[in-house]
Amino acid sequence: MPNVVKGSKQEKMIVVPYRPQRRLVFTCAVVFAVAVSAVVGFFYGYYETLNTEQNAQTSLQRLTSDLTAVQQENTELHRQVAILDTSSVMDQRATEEVQATILGLRERVAQLEQDIVFYRQVVSEETGSTGLTIGQFDISATNSERRFRYKLVLRQQDADGDTFLTGHVNVNLVGRQGADQVILPLREVSENVDELDIRLRFKFFQSIEGELALPEGFEPERIQIAAVAAEPVAKSIDQNFSWVVEGE
Repeated sequence: MPNVVKGSKQEKMIVVPYRPQRRLVFTCAVVFAVAVSAVVGFFYGYYETLNTEQNAQTSLQRLTSDLTAVQQENTELHRQVAILDTSSVMDQRATEEVQATILGLRERVAQLEQDIVFYRQVVSEETGSTGLTIGQFDISATNSERRFRYKLVLRQQDADGDTFLTGHVNVNLVGRQGADQVILPLREVSENVDELDIRLRFKFFQSIEGELALPEGFEPERIQIAAVAAEPVAKSIDQNFSWVVEGE
């Protein structure tokens, strides 16, 4: 009997049989379970990864398709905006051109109406002479400071409508250049006239008109008109008109 200290607590001892095979089986079972769990976990993770990648690929394809559709729509919208902008510019230009044309036509109509009144006045004007007469001479301003429009109308008094009046007319500008008196033929200041003796041939009236440009330093005082008719009645006219510009 073993020695026991009196008064100390005694542990109870249990005797179990020694079975090494069971421990080995238990260890193998644990190892197998761990291995199976690892394999199952691996395949489960692999499956989930494949499933996630597949879902991500599907989402990427859908997003790519949506992006392509949006880009196409954006391109179409840009094209439509460009077309609208172009149409707007063309409409604006067309409107401006039409307005300019209308304005030009209105100005032309107004000018023609003035001409009609002018010519009616010339034709209806009664004079005490026959043959060649000066119907009217006008000078009007332009947008340029020293550039003016002129219109000279010569008529045949008592014209029968069958006989031509023939002859010529000279138009000169008389003025001063500094202290000197200067006479300038119309052809020297007007591009519309290229001869000193302007040829006349008409039944009722003839209009001589255009623009003239005054040389620098030249101050006009009057217009000198000398006209000669050879047929049907020989006649000479020498008349001066003061330099008066309409609208000034």
